[in-house]
Amino acid sequence: MYLPRLLCTALLGTLLVPSQTRAQAAAGDAPYIKKAESGGPADIATKAAVVRIDAKGVVTPVRSGTNGFTCFIGVPGDPDAPFCGDANAVAWIVSAASGQPKPTNTAPGIAYMAQGGVHHETASRDVVMMSDPGTHPVKEPPHWMLMWAFDPATSGLPTKENPAGVYIMFAGTPYSHLMVYQNPNHMTK
Repeated sequence: MYLPRLLCTALLGTLLVPSQTRAQAAAGDAPYIKKAESGGPADIATKAAVVRIDAKGVVTPVRSGTNGFTCFIGVPGDPDAPFCGDANAVAWIVSAASGQPKPTNTAPGIAYMAQGGVHHETASRDVVMMSDPGTHPVKEPPHWMLMWAFDPATSGLPTKENPAGVYIMFAGTPYSHLMVYQNPNHMTK
């Protein structure tokens, strides 16, 4: 199912729930919301929708937003990492979580992981999407991402973590994207 339609349907259902029930649910979701918001810069995250995305890519709304961004906890390979992204970045994540052969976003997405995360590497330092025998976890610093396929041959960008802090993650796959190791909380407008 196309993500924006899914999110709109789910958010509409949230809006139709009586306000007292929404308020009670929001109070119980406060720790989740706070952690999810920590994935992005405060000026984006506090106005973002907050959802839960399960291991099959099913989206459950927690809080509606006003700025087109969505925050949640858990990305493929790192179920505890807070993440905030625009609609295209969320479509990318939902595609990955639901096992789609390629992302469904039709334009680049921007995403933030201000608390960092974990990725998995092979012995030759190739970054892979999920933990497998023969891989090991690597802690990532706070970063932001462009969720769009990048070709190392035409871009000249590296495909492994490096001191410059910019590389193509998952190079050679439909889920390649640009990683930028720059703390989103330290960026200024």
